[in-house]
Amino acid sequence: MRDNHEISYIFTGETSPYTDQIIAFAKQTSCPIFFDKPSKEHMESLVRDGVECFFAAEYPWRIPIPTSLNFAINVHPTLLPYGKGPTPLPSLILKESRYSGVTLHKMTSKFDDGDILLQEAITLDANESFDSLSAKLAVTTPLLLSKLLSNLHDFCHRSTPQRGGSYWPKLSREDQTVHWNSPTATLSKQFRAFASLGVYSEIDGQPCLITAAEWELHSHSEQPGTILSADNVALIIATNDGLVRIPRKHLLSITP
Repeated sequence: MRDNHEISYIFTGETSPYTDQIIAFAKQTSCPIFFDKPSKEHMESLVRDGVECFFAAEYPWRIPIPTSLNFAINVHPTLLPYGKGPTPLPSLILKESRYSGVTLHKMTSKFDDGDILLQEAITLDANESFDSLSAKLAVTTPLLLSKLLSNLHDFCHRSTPQRGGSYWPKLSREDQTVHWNSPTATLSKQFRAFASLGVYSEIDGQPCLITAAEWELHSHSEQPGTILSADNVALIIATNDGLVRIPRKHLLSITP
């Protein structure tokens, strides 16, 4: 219990490295945890059991909101109404945005569309990556949520409707694919935008997923995609105007 609130139930997606902590927390606190897609009937039963607030963060499914529920809050990693959509973090970096942010807003039947309760901007550094931005969000979000919960009724009363803004559609497999004949600046942006999520490519005819890399501008006469060096530690690949070093532990062969 914190801020005079108690977590009664936890819902999450399938088990993955991204859900390990929430699953461990549920076990440690003996909090009931559910992995199934939420149904209207189940959500209504939670309200009948005394649940007063739903809070969602990076949840994969739309949550049916009972009309009798007092509060329903979602966290989104942009300054809404700009950057609505399912994959905003990579999009922020690919679009070379100056700011990300945390928005706490009311949940409605439409994703990312409810009244804004609280926001805080986060400046993107020149070499920002998906992982570094995720770390900033992980630090900022709990602090902003604690501020909201300290006076929830007042913030809800003073919430502001969203108007205008932008929607960024889900990024495609092609968006997440690097082509070695691209300029190194383009490749570096893709590597940073997806970071540990990985980018797809092809090396020596083998499709692969790359989850970390280093890059440099460097003049050479080799064809882009040529393996310049290879040992048990890393590969070095020629690009249009430079080279990329890929540690072996961050290179995974995949089925075409």
